[in-house]
Amino acid sequence: MAASVPSLVGPRASLVRGYAALVKLGKVIAATGVRMRTTAVAVFALALAIAVAGVVVVVLLEESLDRSVTESARSTGRQVAIQLVREGARDLSASDVASTGDTEAVTQVLDARRTPIASDPAIVGHPPLTAARPVVGHEIVETLPLGLNGDNDDYRVVSQEVAGPGGPFTVISARSLEPVTEASTRLTLLLGLIAVPLLAIAGLAVYRAVGSALRPVERMRRTVAEISTRDLAARVPLPPGGDEVHRLAVTLNEMLSRLASAQAAQRRFVADASHELRSPLSTISTALDVSGRHPESTGDLVPVIARETARLRELVDDLLMLARTDDATDRPQRTEVDLDDIVRAEAERLRGESTVDVEVRAGPAKVHGSEAQLRRAVRNLVDNARGHARSRIRVSSAARGDLAVVEVSDDGPGVEAADRERIFERFVRLDASRQRGHGGTGLGLPIVAGIAARHGGRARYAESSEPGARFVIELPVIELPKEE
Repeated sequence: MAASVPSLVGPRASLVRGYAALVKLGKVIAATGVRMRTTAVAVFALALAIAVAGVVVVVLLEESLDRSVTESARSTGRQVAIQLVREGARDLSASDVASTGDTEAVTQVLDARRTPIASDPAIVGHPPLTAARPVVGHEIVETLPLGLNGDNDDYRVVSQEVAGPGGPFTVISARSLEPVTEASTRLTLLLGLIAVPLLAIAGLAVYRAVGSALRPVERMRRTVAEISTRDLAARVPLPPGGDEVHRLAVTLNEMLSRLASAQAAQRRFVADASHELRSPLSTISTALDVSGRHPESTGDLVPVIARETARLRELVDDLLMLARTDDATDRPQRTEVDLDDIVRAEAERLRGESTVDVEVRAGPAKVHGSEAQLRRAVRNLVDNARGHARSRIRVSSAARGDLAVVEVSDDGPGVEAADRERIFERFVRLDASRQRGHGGTGLGLPIVAGIAARHGGRARYAESSEPGARFVIELPVIELPKEE
């Protein structure tokens, strides 16, 4: 049995064109607000789903109706064929091949010479409906525009060859496909009428829902916009629930807290730096004023001015170093650095400048970093120990696992447990070291902590079983090649 595939009818083509228009509409959605954009995307997705579902439903309906029309035409032709097999065409009348009385369903019988010998009353005198010549016992199914009513409506034409008395005969049964087209058109219009209010309701619901969800975000935006750089005490309101908007508000408040803390630390730093700078500058200014009023005392004031100038230079150098350690854009040249060489060099310097006993245990420890900054960090620890040691300072370096460790300890008074974290803050000088010549600038240990952090490590105060203080720098080590 041969069969032809039905062509794409108008309603299905309209649905396909509507789908293409929706795709094009999705591409041209402008960069509007989140609310409008979300609504447009939701409506577009729903419209796309309706269009796809509509195409599937219409196609399934068309295929079902198409099969129904074909079976109807086949059934009518078989009834006539059975009569031809039994009795031939002798007693075949027009009523035997009459179907509905109109051109929606017609039947025609041809003899061996392809001459109509019986036709539906609606097509009496009409030439053969098809030129197909099936083999006896087989049928041919075609879709043809027969032009019976002066139009080009498609018909499902089933041709069967029958070997009866006086035969063979060809039985042609045709059914119009216009009902299939009308049914699919009505269904398409119905789906369209249903889709329009459904899309409108869905768009309105999504628009209002997104607006309600974004309302807390807008409140947070207004709150953040009103926060000035001078006052970071305000916080954004926390919406109820634990959703993404609530977590966003919590994150914003945490960020504002960090900014406020950083701002307070910056103000304290500026105030402390101003105070520290004012002291030597006041001393120098006073000495110069006295020297101007009493020139004979200039020689006695020169050591004072020199000492305060040195202190001022030291403070400025420390401030510049802190600024470099805080600057994330500063990228000093980094090389392989032997911490044991730095430890030995600083120990030798300390022996030449101090009378305390210096013990050195310089084990191999290689890191990647700025040699100048690492040398400055070790020197600060050594100078800090020299300022507090009574008789002994121990300096060591070693590689422990994946860390390179530098330790500097002394036998001085040590640091109380409550101050072991605070001592790394800027301009912190403990009560035991408040004296000007003894306490330094209060920036030595913060510089050590900053340099260690810039090199991926840390500086800390370590517990010790011996009296005194013990400071440790821990940095990522470069693995040394193993000896064969």
